[in-house]
Amino acid sequence: MSSAIGKRILLVDDEPQLCYSVREFLSRVGYEVVAAESGPQALDLLVEDPPDLIISDILMDGMDGFEFQRRVQSLTGAGIPFIFLTAKGDLADRLEGLRAGADDYIVKPFEPEELEARIAAVLNRVEHTRKAEQREIDALRSRILAEVAQQLRTPVTSIMAHLNLLLAERFGQDQAQQERYLQNAIKDANALRELIQDLSWAAKEEGEELSLKREPTRVAPVVRGAAANAARLARERGIEIKISCGGLLSANIDGNALSRALAGLLDAAVMVSPQGSRVEISAVRAAEGGLEFVIADGGCERQGEGSWQPQALDYARRVVRGHGGQLSWAYEQGRNKLVIWLPGRVAKHVGKRA
Repeated sequence: MSSAIGKRILLVDDEPQLCYSVREFLSRVGYEVVAAESGPQALDLLVEDPPDLIISDILMDGMDGFEFQRRVQSLTGAGIPFIFLTAKGDLADRLEGLRAGADDYIVKPFEPEELEARIAAVLNRVEHTRKAEQREIDALRSRILAEVAQQLRTPVTSIMAHLNLLLAERFGQDQAQQERYLQNAIKDANALRELIQDLSWAAKEEGEELSLKREPTRVAPVVRGAAANAARLARERGIEIKISCGGLLSANIDGNALSRALAGLLDAAVMVSPQGSRVEISAVRAAEGGLEFVIADGGCERQGEGSWQPQALDYARRVVRGHGGQLSWAYEQGRNKLVIWLPGRVAKHVGKRA
């Protein structure tokens, strides 16, 4: 099938003969198949090079299929489709697998053609879902561009008015008036520069996805860099930025993209916070595994994502999605809290102690 071209499958089964037969058949129809004889071995392969789909037995020594599937969810979120291939055909077992997040459940013995059809159906569903998500992103991008274009008109019009007044020498030799209008023009120019930066986040080619370079990275410098980028706006508005992050916390992330996303979110939180308040950012190991970032504004009457700049949120969603993570909101004691969860094994330390 054409859907097989370029698709990589991770096959997990402790029966060598079955593993060999399935691998040979799927390879003949166009899939690239990597096999593992145990859950721990499969997890190592998953971390090294995530596949497009996972097929796993349930009855395996040590780590069974259900535990392996839970570990996969912890590492990747729901980003990789999962099929159980097993002799456990009881209804209760099938329901347990499907409720755990599996996309399909095939009972042994089975016909190879049925397996191929099931794989193709799952991959097609995933592809259709991703296309629907992309359409939503494209629609959001169009709204963002329209909003930014509208916001650009105000500072541009104001700059032109102030400079035209100076050129016309309407105020003669009144240097104080001239200086005031020059300062207003500079202020509007700075606002225009920030809007153009926002526009650059949204103005991507149609269908373009972020190209992330994930590697073991210390998290504290990423968070501090984001806070430093947002510090100027915070100082102008009289707002404190508080950082909470373990110095040895590390993860497999794209540090530059994530720092940029966090900086944009901090700017968005600062913009809605009252003068003299405090915006907070923290990074910790998540209880379910992976990494959790929390950004809280200094107080805002509006709740949820409608309160923060859509440009910053759109870019952050793309970065989080590129890492296979999730983004959620909470509203506590008059403050919005944006929670970002990124999957993966979080090491205690990478590199030398700072």
